Amino acid sequence: MKMKFTIPVLLTTALSIGLLAFVGCSEDSTTSSPPATPSTSADWKTGLDEDVVAGLSKLSDADREAALQQKVCPVTGKQLGSMGAPPKVTVNGQDVFLCCDGCESEIKSKPDEYLAKLKDGQ
Repeated sequence: MKMKFTIPVLLTTALSIGLLAFVGCSEDSTTSSPPATPSTSADWKTGLDEDVVAGLSKLSDADREAALQQKVCPVTGKQLGSMGAPPKVTVNGQDVFLCCDGCESEIKSKPDEYLAKLKDGQ
């Protein structure tokens, strides 16, 4: 009688171990991929206001990078992106981001004055 009880228990245990081993084989810890590094594409948002992030998100990656480097509108001193997507204009052969379309006529009327602000870092 002991044999009848022991064999089913042993078979059940063996099958359970076999199934667990089979399931566990799909993830071999020695060949796992390295941990994912944080996405650098989202890093630019760190420390910025929601409005600025929303405005700068509308730019291409290259334009966003340039706007982040410039930081502020040379005409008003406002942070780029705070008034929506900053428009890009070319003044004296240089691409410049503005806080809004309204600043375009001002920067074009006094380009040297405003471009100097960009060189000085405001």
